[in-house]
Amino acid sequence: MQKSGVVTVRDVATMAGLSLSTVSNVLNRPDRVASATRARVTDAIEHLGYIRNDAARALRLGESRAVGLVISESTSPFYAEIIRSADAVLSAHGYSSLVGSAYHDVAAAERLVRLFEEQRVEGLLLNPFATAQPAFRTAMRRGVPTVYVDADAPSPAHCSVTADHLAGGRMAVQHLAALGRGRIALVRGPVHLTQIARRMDGARAACEELGIAYEEVVASTYFVRGGVNAGEVIASRPAAKRPDAIFAANDILAMGIITSLAERGIRVPDDIAVIGYDDTDFALAARVPLTTLRQPATEIGARAAALLLEEIEDDPHHQHEATVLLPELIVRGSTLP
Repeated sequence: MQKSGVVTVRDVATMAGLSLSTVSNVLNRPDRVASATRARVTDAIEHLGYIRNDAARALRLGESRAVGLVISESTSPFYAEIIRSADAVLSAHGYSSLVGSAYHDVAAAERLVRLFEEQRVEGLLLNPFATAQPAFRTAMRRGVPTVYVDADAPSPAHCSVTADHLAGGRMAVQHLAALGRGRIALVRGPVHLTQIARRMDGARAACEELGIAYEEVVASTYFVRGGVNAGEVIASRPAAKRPDAIFAANDILAMGIITSLAERGIRVPDDIAVIGYDDTDFALAARVPLTTLRQPATEIGARAAALLLEEIEDDPHHQHEATVLLPELIVRGSTLP
C-alpha cells in the first residue's frame, strides 16, 4: 500500500493476486470476468477500503455518467421539484446529477458551466435567466447535449420544456374577473425573469381585454419579505384607493402579502382577493389557503431529463422539440369567501 495511505487499484491487484488489467475489467466490465475472479477482487476491495476515483476515470475515458443542472434559483420549491423529478429519471438510467444554482448571477452561471464541463458531464439541463444566455451558448458550441428547462432554447437545434406562463397570467386575471374584481394589482420582484415577465404580460393583456383597471407594484425581492413590503405599500392607502385583488408573481410573494394585509386588519378575500403562482407546499400553509396557478414542475423535470437522455445516448428517433405545458388553476380560500 502507498505510504500516503491512499489505496490504489494496484494495491487491490496485489492483494487479490491478479493483474492490473484483470482488476480493471472487474471494475469496468464485470460481465467479462469469471465470478470467482470477481469475488477475489471484491474481497480485496472490502479488506483495503478501496474507493474508485470516478473523476479520474471520467477524465481518461471522456465520460462520467453525470449530468449537470444549472438552476437560477434552487431554493425555490418549484425548481426543487424540477430537480427532484429530473434526478429520478436520470438515476433510473444510471446517471447522477450535479446541481448548481447561479442565483441570477451571470458570472456564477459561467463558473458552473465551466465546472461541469471540467467534470466531463455528459449533458446539461439549463434553467437560464435572460442575461446568462452567452455562458450557456459556449457549452452548446462545444457540443455538450443541452436541454433548456422552464425556458426557451436559443435555437431550434436544442430542446426545451417550459410552462405556458402567458396563459397562466391570463387565467389568474380571468378568475378574478369572474369573481367581480375590478381593480387588480400585479406584484412582481425587482429582477427581470423571462417567466415572470410572461405571467405579467398575460395578466396585463387579460385586464385590457376585459376592461379591468390594473396597476403594477414592484416588490423588493421575490421572497416573503418582498411580499410583506408590497402588502404594506398597498395597505397604507385609503380603502378607496386600494385594489380589490392582487396577482402575485409567485406563491412566496403572495404569502408575504396576505400576512401583511392581515396584520393591518384587511380581510382576505373579503376586502382584497389574492392569487399566487406555482402551487408550492407553502400555498396550503398560508394564513388563508392560497388560490394559485399550479405549474407542472414534476412533468417539466421528467420530460427534460428524458429528452436529454435521448440526446446523450444518440436515440435514432430523437427529434428536437419545444414542449409547452399548461398550468392549472387551483382555487382556495384566498379568492373565494
